[in-house]
Amino acid sequence: MRFPTACAIGLMVLGAATAWAAEDRVLELPADYQTAFDNYMISDRLGQEDQVISLFANEVARSGPLQDGRLPEGSVLIGELYKVKLDGDGAPLLSPLNRRIPDKLAAIVVMEKRAEWAGQYPDDLKLDGWEFEVFSPTGENLAKDTTACRECHAPLGETDYLWSIAHIRAAN
Repeated sequence: MRFPTACAIGLMVLGAATAWAAEDRVLELPADYQTAFDNYMISDRLGQEDQVISLFANEVARSGPLQDGRLPEGSVLIGELYKVKLDGDGAPLLSPLNRRIPDKLAAIVVMEKRAEWAGQYPDDLKLDGWEFEVFSPTGENLAKDTTACRECHAPLGETDYLWSIAHIRAAN
């Protein structure tokens, strides 16, 4: 599977705002997500060779996929995006497990699912009610255009637009 380079969630600045960006919902970053949510996965970030991602899910998401394979409305997922430690040549350092080693928190991303949000984008960017928001490490909303997030997740319709749904299932 090829991973789109557009999946730079919050770390790439996109050009001019699109016509539908005005409809974006402003999501909140739950201040207590590190204790109130479950950390269900830490992984090298696909398509981003200089990043590691740590994923958290609220209790609604952790209740698991419904009969149709989709997470319930009200599911909130948080991704902490870390830059990785680099060697003297600027290449990512790897652990004995052959995995990247996280260094500094670069951004925090939020995905939230609400049924009433399902129709706000053009067909190729509709993600069954999922919305995205990008925050700084200190929790400041960066007001990023999240089109790259939508483009990265759009091919994943069979897994509710999530790269990690199997990990949410396994963590239950």
